[in-house]
Amino acid sequence: MIAESLVYSKEYEIKYYEQNLNGDLKESSLLNFLQDIATLSAESLGFGPSFVFSHNYAWVVLKYHIELYKEIKNLPSIVIKTEPRGVSKLYAFRDFELYSNQGELLGKAVSTWALIDMDSRRVLPAAKILNMMIPFEKRDSDLEYMKVLPVENILYSKEFDIRFDDIDVNKHANNSNYIVWALETIPYEFRLNNSPKVIDIKYRKEISLGGKVISNVQKDDCVTTHHLIDSSSKEELCSLRVEWRSI
Repeated sequence: MIAESLVYSKEYEIKYYEQNLNGDLKESSLLNFLQDIATLSAESLGFGPSFVFSHNYAWVVLKYHIELYKEIKNLPSIVIKTEPRGVSKLYAFRDFELYSNQGELLGKAVSTWALIDMDSRRVLPAAKILNMMIPFEKRDSDLEYMKVLPVENILYSKEFDIRFDDIDVNKHANNSNYIVWALETIPYEFRLNNSPKVIDIKYRKEISLGGKVISNVQKDDCVTTHHLIDSSSKEELCSLRVEWRSI
């Protein structure tokens, strides 16, 4: 459970354009909610935008593991609670809990973050710089990241242009776009009849305006594996593993 002394909570209205045609909260919208509440929580504790912008730093999410216990479907709003879990030598960790506006637990997520020097683009030692944060300590109740395996048998593939509106203030594609490129590659019929149950995302490289992303997908029963590749450099940008439930 989240330690109430550090918890930050916010209710998010789910607007119609944040739902897909099934009435489910879009995965990209969920990631935007998580990023927003992480920013608000960090600011309230002294290591948010006011701190990082004044030092020309930036927070970058490296990994998510998200477990959805049911579809977030046809809901007027959800309540998200978040807790910073502390720092290791290089990284910071944050947990989330998702609730309906009636208090039903809908899901949980864990995440790993890095503090980046925007001039050098290097990862900074979070534990040294954020001396106001406690060291990370593992709990028995912690969710476990799933390993994202290589895509060896490409079943689906699609190419996407990086648009102006994909770019955020850090001058590269916002992290919520990656899951759009990944899932948009899956056929319509599968998306219509299935909903994500477990999502693992590992971000590796940035991509900027003018680039192109190749989205490759492997499917094994109820699990899809996604690798997003920079079309020019052939470097892997992001990898995802999604476990699906039938709806």
